[in-house]
Amino acid sequence: MQPGKNQRYWLGLHLIPQFGVVKLSRLLAHFDSAEALWLEPDASLMRLDLPSSLLRQFCAGRKTIDLNREEERVAQTGATLITLEDDAYPQMLRSLPDRPLLLYVRGKLAEADDKCLAIVGTRKASRYGWDVANRLAQDLARHGVTIVSGLAQGIDAAAHRGALNGGGRTIAVVGTGIDSVYPRQNEDLAREIADNGAIISELPLGTAPLGTNFPQRNRLISGLSLGLLVAEAPIKSGALNTVSHAIEQGRDVFAAPHNIFSPTGRGCNLLIQEGATLVKDVDDILDELNVTHRNVQTSVQAQEIQPANELEGIVYQQLSADPVHVDLIVRQTNLPTATVTSTLTMLELKGLAESAGPMQYCRAQFSAE
Repeated sequence: MQPGKNQRYWLGLHLIPQFGVVKLSRLLAHFDSAEALWLEPDASLMRLDLPSSLLRQFCAGRKTIDLNREEERVAQTGATLITLEDDAYPQMLRSLPDRPLLLYVRGKLAEADDKCLAIVGTRKASRYGWDVANRLAQDLARHGVTIVSGLAQGIDAAAHRGALNGGGRTIAVVGTGIDSVYPRQNEDLAREIADNGAIISELPLGTAPLGTNFPQRNRLISGLSLGLLVAEAPIKSGALNTVSHAIEQGRDVFAAPHNIFSPTGRGCNLLIQEGATLVKDVDDILDELNVTHRNVQTSVQAQEIQPANELEGIVYQQLSADPVHVDLIVRQTNLPTATVTSTLTMLELKGLAESAGPMQYCRAQFSAE
């Protein structure tokens, strides 16, 4: 979709080099619209009661931007623009003092997205952390909650995938231009998110994944959401930066408890110690946010699959959410190694077990209990 007439001028204002929200807001206060500001002659602008250096920077920057070319670049990406004056602009973001004036969007935002929960955590997720993010996202999606995360590897990917598996919506807020996917391994996931939710960026097209972009991105992840769940995070983690934004924005903070000997989960335990809501199941989140419990229709009905025979049942009972080595299963069941491995293969084919490393298996995350 081509940007509307006024979006054209918002886009131009957004692209002025080194001219952020604060500077633009000072100028916009003197005009009725983005169009009026953009079209105001330099001579008239220079008479405003504002610092001359600010006005000169604006006038010089405006001359470097070709609006026709920039509109075409946006159209070529398949993205749309949403500005602060558009009805589609996310309501939760409007209250932020540092809200973006313009968003690039792949996919579509919906009315249902007024009930969002952010799920964040480490890129180096453990099996437990992945399951926490994935299963809770799936359960929340089934209750009509949109899941927000950052499209990173690890916890972010688990949360997005869980929302999709739950038949719900998910939003990815990225730290690059909307015309690229980072990391590249998540390109397929990004396409699915755009088809079942939205990818959002406030950064100009062509922006690379620089480290300085992600703390800025994090304020939007929490800002879009009613609350924030940290599924797994070490003490030093970008997820805790997002928590800081959530607290400043008045959002509820949730954390999943972790093994006290697990360095990847110490950030979560610290948050609980400091007052974050401990999450043991999805109801802890729904009750705290006062979100109505309702199941949404999903396109795929889950089928309960059980072990087919006594042998499969014996081996399956040795599995849990934590990886178990084949040798341990052999010792506990007194079965031959070949029998155990072949049975595990059958359980894996049926979707009841998953390989969790060399000679290690755990219960599949959607298997029957």
